[in-house]
Amino acid sequence: MGEVWMGLLKNLFGVSRKPVKHEKSFDIQKVNDLIISVDAADVEVIVHDLPKVEIKFVSYEGGPGLEITKTDNALTIISKKEHKGPTFMFGDIPTCSLKIYVPNDVANFWDITTTSGLIDASNLIAASFRMNAASGKITMSKLTAEKINVTTTSGKIQLKELKADKLKFYANSGIVNIHSANADITGQVGSGSVLLSAIKGEELEVKAGSGKVVLKEVYMKNATVKANSGKIDAENFWAETTIANVGSGKINIRDFRGSIKGNANSGSINISVSDNSGVDLKTGSGNIHVEFHEFELNTLFDIKTGSGDIITNLPMRVEERKKHHVIGKAGNGDHLIRLRTGSGRVVMYTAKSSLLNKGIKIIS
Repeated sequence: MGEVWMGLLKNLFGVSRKPVKHEKSFDIQKVNDLIISVDAADVEVIVHDLPKVEIKFVSYEGGPGLEITKTDNALTIISKKEHKGPTFMFGDIPTCSLKIYVPNDVANFWDITTTSGLIDASNLIAASFRMNAASGKITMSKLTAEKINVTTTSGKIQLKELKADKLKFYANSGIVNIHSANADITGQVGSGSVLLSAIKGEELEVKAGSGKVVLKEVYMKNATVKANSGKIDAENFWAETTIANVGSGKINIRDFRGSIKGNANSGSINISVSDNSGVDLKTGSGNIHVEFHEFELNTLFDIKTGSGDIITNLPMRVEERKKHHVIGKAGNGDHLIRLRTGSGRVVMYTAKSSLLNKGIKIIS
């Protein structure tokens, strides 16, 4: 009786579960759809030089099984429980792994979904990739496609060296890190953060809830960046037109070129410009600081505050001066800098000045 009881406890608490291996090979050079759907398993896609698809799946006794369906146009791989009904397991549950060896252009359309597992894919060419991991991590590199769509709930998205017409991502509370991509990018995070670096494309649209958006060496034709209670932090950011909005957060942009319209309700805006740019910034109760690198100004200034000071050392000709409002010009005034703040102050200065410590006050 004691041995039976100990055996039951052993099975219940999962003290020892033998691995179960599944291996399958298909002579496939090309399919239209390659669909992978697993529960608690890591998925790794590995490119090889053979004209076939090799599948290696490692599970455990009583764990998920493997179901493979092949048609002329599609290959479907599904991992599910071998037994129906509830399963109670305690202790350390083994991690399942699914490795798929494929030619680099084996499918036109990839669709990989996992719940708590990881997804790792690289060196692939396709028309479309769709990757979805609920709480797992998605890692993709050296992919070429028309469309890439990546989604996670609480996991992490890490992408690098991508070429695509359209790249779309969504992370509810996860982290998104994209490095070295040539694509139009649309994405959203809830309480997570977004880091985009070495990015080139035509269109960029990124939204964050309470997280932050960080941009480094981003070159776009049109960009829209929004954060509700988070912040926007950018460096070496060039765009012909930019819209940047935050709620209670801050906007910090270093080395900007192009045209920007920015708004911060209760936060501050700090921006440094490297060339004559169109700048239209507005804050509710925050300050606005604009730093100018060494270049010849060709700018019309229209600066207005509610109750704050306007401070500058720029070589402008003041053309109109009212209480908390100044209009000035440098050069021919071909580029407009329009700054508005409610109870904050406006500071405009050259990069080499010490204006913040002992500046010239125009209007108080």
